[in-house]
Amino acid sequence: MDPSDRGTHNEAAGGAENVVQVGEVQGGVHLYRGRGSSSPLTPRQLPGTIPSFIGREAELAKLDGLAERRTGGRSATIGIVTGSPGVGKTALAVHWAQRVRSRFPDGDLYFDLHGYSPGTPFTADDALSAFLLALDVPGKKVPRSVEAKSALFRSMLDDRRVLILLDNVTHPDDVRALVPSTPECLLIVTSRSSLPGLVARNSAYRITLDMLPPADSTALLREVIGADRTSGEPGAIDELADRCGHLPLALRIAGERVAAHPYLRLGDLLGQLASEADRLDVLEADGDEMSAIRAVFSWSYRALAPETARVFRMLGLHPGPTFSATATATLTGHSVVDIRRQLGALTHSYLLMEIGHDRYRFHDLLRVYAKERTDEEESQQQRERAVKSLLNWYLACADSADHVLTPMRRRIPLQPSVSTAGVLTFRTHGEALEWCEAERMNLVSAVHAALAADLPEVACRLPLALWAFFTLRKPWADWIATYQAGLTAAQRCADRFSEASLLAGLGIAHRDLRRFEEALAYLGSALAIRREIGDTWGEGQALISLGTAHHDQAQFTEAIRCFTEALAVFRQLGDEWGEAQTLHFLGLTDHELGRFREAHDHLDRALAIRHAIGYRYGEAETLAGLGLVCQRLSGSGESIHFLRQSLVIRREIGDRYGEAATLDDLGRVWHAEGRTDAARTCWTDALTIFSELGAPRAAEVYGRLRDLP
Repeated sequence: MDPSDRGTHNEAAGGAENVVQVGEVQGGVHLYRGRGSSSPLTPRQLPGTIPSFIGREAELAKLDGLAERRTGGRSATIGIVTGSPGVGKTALAVHWAQRVRSRFPDGDLYFDLHGYSPGTPFTADDALSAFLLALDVPGKKVPRSVEAKSALFRSMLDDRRVLILLDNVTHPDDVRALVPSTPECLLIVTSRSSLPGLVARNSAYRITLDMLPPADSTALLREVIGADRTSGEPGAIDELADRCGHLPLALRIAGERVAAHPYLRLGDLLGQLASEADRLDVLEADGDEMSAIRAVFSWSYRALAPETARVFRMLGLHPGPTFSATATATLTGHSVVDIRRQLGALTHSYLLMEIGHDRYRFHDLLRVYAKERTDEEESQQQRERAVKSLLNWYLACADSADHVLTPMRRRIPLQPSVSTAGVLTFRTHGEALEWCEAERMNLVSAVHAALAADLPEVACRLPLALWAFFTLRKPWADWIATYQAGLTAAQRCADRFSEASLLAGLGIAHRDLRRFEEALAYLGSALAIRREIGDTWGEGQALISLGTAHHDQAQFTEAIRCFTEALAVFRQLGDEWGEAQTLHFLGLTDHELGRFREAHDHLDRALAIRHAIGYRYGEAETLAGLGLVCQRLSGSGESIHFLRQSLVIRREIGDRYGEAATLDDLGRVWHAEGRTDAARTCWTDALTIFSELGAPRAAEVYGRLRDLP
């Protein structure tokens, strides 16, 4: 199968905003429901507080004031904690939130948007998806459009007292989509930006952090180092605080460095720091946010064991915002067992943060410093080899996941240069999908990194390996951006097969978004290349994709022409999958033209083939088509039988769009029989699912519901 396989295809575009929750079953139809008798999940997502939090009493009091005034408006109060890098914005917000979390009995939510990390930051869309999952909305029930997610999120928090913390935000719009409509909630944001638009339009309250006062700086150092050692050299402690610029991040790292040497005088260690500062003066420049603490970073970095220091600097080459132990092992060439020890040492030294099970990240400034050290201490050849290994690993793992998600899809074998060492294997569909979800930002970043690193073979193959994931989860911006980057790469390395596949994928993405002019252009180009390179099977697929684009625009003559040509191609090849696919769409087009007997014959033959080859998605698809045709030929009895069979399969395989489409069809059959209540039940549930997916078909179903008596 190439990207024109509709086996994992869902419609998507802007949609309606029905609010629902998993729950009851009516007439064999699973429904959502509003908050009822079942107890809602209470999320507790706040990260742990850092040890030895010092000072910030005035800022903590301001945050206390925000918590007290949260009931005075029509929506949640918004607080912005802003300041320079390393000043302790997240530390303050988390410390305060942990202190007051008992005031929010319905839970707390936390999301880091990585707004200042290299690569593409997370968005409100990502945060909403994570929050809805935390609020016990099943993954397959999470809407596709930001608007629908935001509406569902607001409804889930209605009449609940929840504290929300958004970390490292860069844009006001990423906050606005996450503002609850209930004043009992409180939203705290951290950002290097003062976010004036959020203050002006959303009445957000801003708290600006400065460097710690000298007294608090020395108190923090005494807490980390220990009072016994600091009491004998008060002048050294004051000088160390000055050297750190009274920046909390630098103070903690320096304090940990001192604490690691319990038998050395502070004055001696301070002399080492002064020496590092002199050595790095040449790197400093006006406006360089690293200049104030580069020496502190260097001091701690040079205290690391050589192998640990190399892991630290090599991680500066990772293109994404987070990384796992396995990815780190691939990047550095170490074993996973050894890497876990090195990551533990870096975490203990405050040079790395562990943010989840087997998931780590840098502070933004430390990532910049790690990259500086890599450029200084690793040769260009070493850097290029490490990056190539990592990007090939991501490609191989994505390909492994894709084999599980779409086992029937036609794919090109990985090149021999792509090592299978350390490549992950997935036992189940769920495992593969979970890995893709966890690594999504890294995989997207890897495509662009491969293009920038002049690795076009990786850059054009990795998007294709993400085909099933993209069509299941519908991250439209990522899908289109990575496929366009892949297309550039395929053209750069003259890979015409991949070029055609990427064009086909772009055509399908634009067709799903109802951007038909662009879709036809992409699909037409894909067809031309398939014919040029003699890819007959791909030619048949391209014809099917073009035919469905014409069908969706009611251009049935053009659709039949494409399907007829495709049928001839697949019969010549003896390809049953392609033949059944084409017969199915010919049957649907015959139905639209009122040729019901021809439609039944085409669909009946398609169903027999799809059942025989075990293509469950296609079987459900064709059963639904037969249900509509049989309504016109033999009445509702046989029609309902086929539609119910289709519904069972679609629920079993998790085909949400197909489930909604079948419910819509069932509703129309019940309505024709005068069963208004049954029709309303089916259409209500179909509207719920289409709205979650952001599907244009939601408007059609809404119109049918509106017109019911």
